[in-house]
Amino acid sequence: MSSDANLLAESRDIWDANAEAWDKRIGGGGGWQTTFIAPMVEKMLAIQPGERVLDIACGNGIFSRRLAELGASVVASDFSPKLIEFAKQRTTTHVDQIEYHIADATDENQLLALAGQGGQFDAAVCINALMDMPEIEPLFRAVAKMLKPGGRFVFSVMHPAFNGISITMQPELPDYAQVPTYSIKISRYLSYEATKGLAISEQPLQQYYWHRPLNVLLNSAFNSGLVMDRLEEPAMTADTPPASAFSWAHYDMPPLLFVRLRPA
Repeated sequence: MSSDANLLAESRDIWDANAEAWDKRIGGGGGWQTTFIAPMVEKMLAIQPGERVLDIACGNGIFSRRLAELGASVVASDFSPKLIEFAKQRTTTHVDQIEYHIADATDENQLLALAGQGGQFDAAVCINALMDMPEIEPLFRAVAKMLKPGGRFVFSVMHPAFNGISITMQPELPDYAQVPTYSIKISRYLSYEATKGLAISEQPLQQYYWHRPLNVLLNSAFNSGLVMDRLEEPAMTADTPPASAFSWAHYDMPPLLFVRLRPA
């Protein structure tokens, strides 16, 4: 087994081990997924009833079920068998509108096989998962082939310029100041490599992250036959003053990047 294959197998084992903690945390909704991420992705996808949609790296299927509520026919996949188990268990409505599959998003042929007899897709989505993958070019190539003319692919990632491999949040209160200054120190950006970290405190194992600067991330899509027609960098907001000085609601910087692509 090659070193890349070993790393991918280890990553899959990690996500299987973390699956229960993630399912409990995300559950049926709440937090960033419901209040911040899903609304933006929905807006950019503009799903119409009857459309066929591919949900790549679907996790416990929370957004797949939302797509079905919007009237879509959904094919959803994840490389973690445990996460797919949780996705199936949580799908109690719109069951006939969602197909769940185990598929490795770094394998172009496995993704292409998801199209099945239904042919191409009207839309595809990948929410906060590209940074968990050692390779992204196979995914972009597959999406470019599987989308209908005029179709769209929306993905979100941790913003590589502000939420990457080496950032430090720095709330400061200068002497005599009445209001703190909130800034982010970035010590590295152009390097891209695999690191490990915790996305949620409850997960038992650290997961891999593959940081990619914007030029690497977007050129991988462009070189695969996709063009970008929309980019969003929404600010995090809060209805009440955040209790933590490290809440993103204090910072005039986007924690996430949202991109919409179409076949060239």
